[in-house]
Amino acid sequence: MKPKNLVLPGLICSLLTGCNDDNHAPNIEVAQPNHSAIVTTQLSLTAVVSDKDNNLQDIKWRQISGPDQATLEVDGNKDQSIEVTLPAKAGEYIFEIEANDIWRLKEKSRFIVTAQSLEEAVFPQLDKLLSDTYSESTELVPGMQALIDFGIEGLVWRGAVGYRDKDDRVPLSVDTPFRIASISKTLSAGVTFSLIDEGVITLDTTLAELVSESDMPKGYQVEDFHVLNGVKRGGAITVRQLLDQTSGIEDFVSYLSDLNAPDTRSFQAALLGTGEDIPAVWHSDLLIEDLLRRGITQSLDNMPGEQHLYGNSNTDILAWALEQYTGKSFEQLLYERVYLPLGMNNTYMDQHEPARGDDKIVEHYFNISDVEHVPPALHGNHNIVALGVNTSFAWAGGGLVSTIDDLNLYFTALHQRTLVQDPKLNEAIQSHWMPIFSGENMSQSYGLALAKYQMNGFTSVGHSGFWGVNAAMVEPLGIRVITANHQVVSDSLYDFEYGAIQLLHNLGIKGVTPLVSSK
Repeated sequence: MKPKNLVLPGLICSLLTGCNDDNHAPNIEVAQPNHSAIVTTQLSLTAVVSDKDNNLQDIKWRQISGPDQATLEVDGNKDQSIEVTLPAKAGEYIFEIEANDIWRLKEKSRFIVTAQSLEEAVFPQLDKLLSDTYSESTELVPGMQALIDFGIEGLVWRGAVGYRDKDDRVPLSVDTPFRIASISKTLSAGVTFSLIDEGVITLDTTLAELVSESDMPKGYQVEDFHVLNGVKRGGAITVRQLLDQTSGIEDFVSYLSDLNAPDTRSFQAALLGTGEDIPAVWHSDLLIEDLLRRGITQSLDNMPGEQHLYGNSNTDILAWALEQYTGKSFEQLLYERVYLPLGMNNTYMDQHEPARGDDKIVEHYFNISDVEHVPPALHGNHNIVALGVNTSFAWAGGGLVSTIDDLNLYFTALHQRTLVQDPKLNEAIQSHWMPIFSGENMSQSYGLALAKYQMNGFTSVGHSGFWGVNAAMVEPLGIRVITANHQVVSDSLYDFEYGAIQLLHNLGIKGVTPLVSSK
């Protein structure tokens, strides 16, 4: 008898895979199966997938092997190309594309990507860039140092060219210490951050809460720190306003325009052999007394918190106030709360305390041009170190000596949010910005002892300094850059930084789209 529900063999064959003798497996053509790229960069892997029977069901991509896991980005289930962002580990990576049809017939092809390390592919180019930049500025610049921390398992490039001492032809090295000028403001802010972390003060703590009348120089009161239209309100100035430079107080450093300012007096003393009245060290009490006596805090134009007005006065007033409040010198506070916890073994306050580490700092030059407000006797390109200029007046706002590695320790801790534990303070450091300038292709703002520049597709957050120094975190590259050329009037440090940013963008480091312009 004929069984019930009998399915004919031909029908069974039509329902099962592999029985259709006329069906063909998908076809994959790969024009470039082998690739070479740099770690952290992005590349496209492309195949041409076809199916003679028009039965293609899906395309799958996967990583087969490699030193680390890459990031694969595919749009849709029939995408014939894939964006691969390589991880930070160099080596051979194998990726596979698999095409399946509705009959479960499949075809596979593989791509081999050899990932070069940053040391191999990028470091030599940075060496050349630094050397080329220096060669174009040797007339003014004694030497250049630079560091780029890629934020990848401590991967750091360092470079140094030129001389620590031009006359004796002593080569400059990556660990030679140098004056960091206004980058000191950011390090000095670390003391304030530490005290806020401990709950000792807040960003809204006022000068009147930190300083008593007995702490003030003779003849002055706390309210004298801010006088506008005859109204005194110095005691109301907050820690936040001193950090973001919105107290309304002008800069006590004149940049050689005021004959009575500490900087002009110090330069004249060194160049002309005058200045018997200059103190051996401009310690904090003398600095505060000087700026009050010279009327720096009188007849101001802005209310506290109203407008950014950059200068050294704010940092020095805050540092001096913290001395009065804690009963410790600011040099001691810096050591205990910043250098020691972070392992900054080569950082100290120049001319205020003994050197830590190498005491042979690089020569610093100031090419003082022939301008109307500067006394003619000061014109020329001067070696500040050889002349022995007493720059102790720079103090908390600009007087620290450090190295590129010590600075990297500090800015790494700051940018990775390990310097500060208080989440609200960390948020304020990241988000509090006072606008300074905004144009079509550039904007500038200042925060809690940090400057932010946004220009041509990248953002730089850090601080620069008078002696030709800069330290910043650069996004979207996620790198920390520290550069020093030790000459006040040369832009060679920025030429190097812009060149390095352009180079890393064009190479596609961390998968970043190339910039249109370097400046």
